[in-house]
Amino acid sequence: MKIREIRKDDIELVWELIRRNFDEVMINHHSKEIVEKFKEHNKPERLKEQMKWKEIYVVKKDNEIISTGAIANFGDNDSPKYSISNFFVKPELHGQGIGRLMFNHLLISIKKKDIEKLHVPSSRTGLGFYKRMGFVEDEVQPDKKDEIIWMTIELS
Repeated sequence: MKIREIRKDDIELVWELIRRNFDEVMINHHSKEIVEKFKEHNKPERLKEQMKWKEIYVVKKDNEIISTGAIANFGDNDSPKYSISNFFVKPELHGQGIGRLMFNHLLISIKKKDIEKLHVPSSRTGLGFYKRMGFVEDEVQPDKKDEIIWMTIELS
C-alpha cells in the first residue's frame, strides 16, 4: 500500500469511494437528509475546490484507491482548528487496518505543524474508530442537528 497526495485525476475515484460510504454505511446510522447533505458537500467539483485548502491523501493498493483522508484548518491563522476531514475507507475493507494506516499518516503530517490538539467532526459510524485512536468527545457539540460528534485528541 502506498499513501500519496490526491491528484486531480483521482477526484472521480475518491468521490465514488466517499459516495459508497454514505450510501452503504452511513445511511444505516444517519438520516437520509443528512446523508444527502454531506454527499452534496463532497461531490467532485467540491473536492476540487477543497484541494486548494486541505491536505488530501489517498491510499492505493494494486493501483486502486482504497482510502482517503484530509487535514483541514476549520479555524483561521489567529485561531487554527486543525481537523481530520474526508476520512473514508472502501466499505468492504473496513476493519482491516487501512483506516489506522491513513490516520497515522495524517498524524505525522499534523505533528509537523506543532499544534497541541487535533479535532475531528465524526459521523456516528466513525465514533468507535476515533475513540480507539485516542479522541474524546468534546463537551460542546455545535453540530448536533447535522448528526456530527466533535472529538479532540491532545498531541502534546
